[in-house]
Amino acid sequence: MKMKFMLAMLPLVAATSAWADDASGNAELVKRGEYLATAGDCTACHTAPGADKTAKFGGGYPLASPFGVIYGTNISSDKEFGIGSWTDDEFVRAVREGVGKDGQQLYPAMPYDSFTKMKRDDVLAVKAYLMSLPAVHSAGPQTDLSFPFNQRWGMRVWKLFNFDKGELKNDPSKSADWNRGAYLVEALEHCGTCHTPRTLTMGMDTDKAFSGGDLGSWVAFNITPDKNAGIGTWSQQELVTYLKTGFVAGKASASGGMGEAIEHSLQHLSDSDLNAIAIYIRSVPAIGDDKQTTPRDAWGQQSQDVYPLRAEGQTVNESAVALFNASCAACHGKGGAGSGEGFHAYPSLFSHTSTGSYDSRNQVSVILNGVQRKMDKGEIMMPSFADQLNDEQIATLSNYVSTQFGNPAGATVTAKEVAKMRKDAALPYPPKIEEGTQK
Repeated sequence: MKMKFMLAMLPLVAATSAWADDASGNAELVKRGEYLATAGDCTACHTAPGADKTAKFGGGYPLASPFGVIYGTNISSDKEFGIGSWTDDEFVRAVREGVGKDGQQLYPAMPYDSFTKMKRDDVLAVKAYLMSLPAVHSAGPQTDLSFPFNQRWGMRVWKLFNFDKGELKNDPSKSADWNRGAYLVEALEHCGTCHTPRTLTMGMDTDKAFSGGDLGSWVAFNITPDKNAGIGTWSQQELVTYLKTGFVAGKASASGGMGEAIEHSLQHLSDSDLNAIAIYIRSVPAIGDDKQTTPRDAWGQQSQDVYPLRAEGQTVNESAVALFNASCAACHGKGGAGSGEGFHAYPSLFSHTSTGSYDSRNQVSVILNGVQRKMDKGEIMMPSFADQLNDEQIATLSNYVSTQFGNPAGATVTAKEVAKMRKDAALPYPPKIEEGTQK
C-alpha cells in the first residue's frame, strides 16, 4: 500500500519540481531583462516626467525633434495601451526593426537603428521584465506631427537610407571585453544616437561615428580618442568613474541628457561592463575638429577678479563680475576653482569640458536648466537660474565664464539665442525688476 502511494505521488512530485525549475528560470530571465532594460535606458523615454513608480513605462515622455514633439509610448504590461497582448515576434520586430504591432512604422526617436544590433534573446528578456511589472492603464499623449511628417509610411524611405538591419556579431580578433563594450555602446546604450552627427536625411553619419551630435540646446560632445576634440586625454579609470558617477575633478561633470543617462542607466551597470564600454570607446577612430585646438578640459585658470565689486555694493545688473559674484561664486568658489571634495563637490569652472568648448550651448543650458542627478549615493543639484536672470544677463554671465575661466571662443552667446533655448525648454522668464531695486 505504501509503495502504491509513493508511485501515485511521483507525477505530482515531478510536476512540482518542473514548476519550481520553471519559476526559477523565469525569475532569472526577469532579472536579466531588468538589467538589460536599464542598460538600454528604457525608462528615460517611456516614463513621463515626474511619474511615480506606479506609472513606470506608462509612456508620455516628450522627445523634441526637428519635426515636432514625439511622445514615448506605453510599454507596460497593459493589454489595451501597452504591450500586454503583443507576441514575442511583434515585440522583437518593434525593437529591432521599428515596426509596431499593427504594422505601423515607428519614428526613429525610438533608436531601433541601434537596437537592431541586439540579440533576440536579450530583447525577449526585456519583454519578460516589462511583463512582470504592474500594468499602466493609460494611453498618454499621442504623437501628432504636422504634414508630411505625420505620414508614417515615409519611415520606409528613411530606412532605405539610414537603417542597416542585423544583430551585432563578435569580432574574433578582439578581446571579450572589447566585444562586450561594442555590444553595449553600439546596441544597448545606443551612444551613437546622441554622440554621432546626423546626415541630411537625419540618419547617423557613421563615417563620423561618435564625433559629436547636435541636440538643439545641448551638445553631445565628441567621445572619440582625439586629444583635443574628444576624450584622448582621459585615462581608462577616469572614463569609468565618469560613467559611474557623472563627475571627474578637473575633467567634467554630467548634465542634460548625459546626466539622465548616468542617473537612469550607467550608474547601475557592473564595473566590468563600464570597463568594457571604456575599452571599446577608446578604440574607435579618433576624429578631430579644427575649431577645438586645445583639449576641452585644458582651458582656463583660477581668477581673483570676482570680488573687488562686492565691497562697492554693485547690483547684479551692473556688470558681468557682479552677476558672477551673485549667482556662481558661492558654490563654484571665488576664483572659479569649485568647492568641497568627493561626491558632493562643486566642480571647477576651469579645466572643465563644458567651459572649455568653443560651443557654449551646454554651459548656457546648465545656467537655464540647472543640474539634477539622482544617484545611488545621493542627489547632485545645481539650481536653475531661468526665473532669476533674464536672457541678456544669462548671455552676459555665460560669456564672462567662457572668457574668464574657459575657452574664449565660446563667448559669443546672444540674448536672442538664450531666448530661443529658454522657449525650447519651456522655461519661465523672471519677473521684471523695477529700476532702482535689487534682485
